[in-house]
Amino acid sequence: MKEKLIDILNDNFDRFIVYRKKSFKVKKSRLLEVEAEIRNIVGCDPESVNIPDEESLKMNLRLLLDERRALLNWMFKETPEEWERMKAVNSRLFDLTKELRLKMADICDSLVKRERDAFDDDYEVCGTLLFHYNGEDSVLPYKGADIYGSDFRLMIATNNFLTGKDLSPFLELSCRYDWSRDTILNCDNCDDDNTWAHDTSFTEDPEVNICHTMAVFCRDLGYSTQDVLQLNDFWNEVHVRYQHFATQDPNYKYPREDD
Repeated sequence: MKEKLIDILNDNFDRFIVYRKKSFKVKKSRLLEVEAEIRNIVGCDPESVNIPDEESLKMNLRLLLDERRALLNWMFKETPEEWERMKAVNSRLFDLTKELRLKMADICDSLVKRERDAFDDDYEVCGTLLFHYNGEDSVLPYKGADIYGSDFRLMIATNNFLTGKDLSPFLELSCRYDWSRDTILNCDNCDDDNTWAHDTSFTEDPEVNICHTMAVFCRDLGYSTQDVLQLNDFWNEVHVRYQHFATQDPNYKYPREDD
């Protein structure tokens, strides 16, 4: 099933890649066609997006959203307003990621001190950062709507509602409970003073470091660059997984590192 899905996505990309070198006008015309097809499936109300139950329709919706994302990224003009908006979103996402890691470190500190019972063979701490459409205020006003012609709020809501909150794509961080605080705050965040502009539609600028989280939102989560500039409802969550390992032998005891 996974291989079939990949083949479908590749075939779809081969179909619309021809628009990459077309004029802005041609891309915009195709964008309006794609969004009209999306509206035919989900309706016109961002507050009441109709996600179909039929898997074939869901797949078609996903393909249309992928094409829309590619078209908008190819159309991206990088105006002064968009550049300033990017810096604001980039800074906010970087701060939220640091806050997420700080909370994870605090929880790990408490887990190290916690007396473990027979169930607690190990712990894993997971942090997630995602966007969740929760009404009109979840999407900021944007002058680019006049430039690109996209129905941004409906399309952002549709992308968010397609899989549902619990399954939506997000940034996920994880660590072991016994890692040092310094390791948790700095590990794998990919923010080492090098910009991640190469994973976005923005031009590299030596004075602005695009953080890894910003790149993840622009690259992996189904939103176009223009969409990301409008996102205004971010959720930070930290979860602890209490893990117990067992076999068919009721007397089996997992060899804990600190035993």
